[in-house]
Amino acid sequence: MKKLVLLMVVAMTTATTFSQIKVRPGFRAGLNASKITNLENVNRKVGVNASMFVNLHLSRFYELQPELTYSNQGWSRDSYRFTDPYNDITYNVNSEDVSTHYIGIALTNKFFMSPKIGLHVLLGPGMEFNVSDNLPYDTITPIDLTLFAGIGYEFPFGLGLEARYKQGLIDVRDGYYDDYYNNGYYEGEYYNGKNKLNSVFQFSVFYKFAW
Repeated sequence: MKKLVLLMVVAMTTATTFSQIKVRPGFRAGLNASKITNLENVNRKVGVNASMFVNLHLSRFYELQPELTYSNQGWSRDSYRFTDPYNDITYNVNSEDVSTHYIGIALTNKFFMSPKIGLHVLLGPGMEFNVSDNLPYDTITPIDLTLFAGIGYEFPFGLGLEARYKQGLIDVRDGYYDDYYNNGYYEGEYYNGKNKLNSVFQFSVFYKFAW
C-alpha cells in the first residue's frame, strides 16, 4: 500500500512538472558582421544568419532552446604592403573578400528579467561545420567551437529581437601549426603565430509558434 501511494505521488509530481513545460518551435533570421582576429587591416564582412529551433519554457525565468543554425561569415581587407621582419622582404598584399558558410548546432539558455517582461539575456555553446568557403590560398578548419552571449526582447505574441556576440575558439587556418609555424615558415602577416579566430556580431528577428 505504501509503495502504491508513493508511486501515485511521484506520478502526480511528474505530471505537474511536465504540464508546466511549454514547447514551441520557431525560426530566427538576421545579419552578421564578422571578421577574424589578429589580422591587420581586416574589416567586418556583412552576411546572413538563420536558425530553426525548439524552445522549451521550463520556468517563469528560464528557457532552453536547441537550435539548428546557418551562418555566412568571413572577412575583408584592403590591399597594403607588409614587411616580413624575419627576412626584411616587403610584400604587396592584395585586397580580399573571404566568405565562409557554416551549418551548426547551438544550445541557447535564456534568462528572463521578469515573467511579465520579454527582456532577457542569453548565452550558450555551439558547434559549427564549414561547408563552403572561397579562401584562395589556404584551407579553413572544418569545425569551429563557439561561445555566444547576447540580449533580446520578446513580445507577448511570439515575435522577438536579439543581438548576439559569437566568439570562435578554434584557429580558422587548417593545418597551419603543422605546415607553417612548426616548420619556421612565415610567409606574410596571415601566417604569424597569433590565433585567427572567428568574431561575429549577430542581429536577428525570431518568432515562436504557438503549440
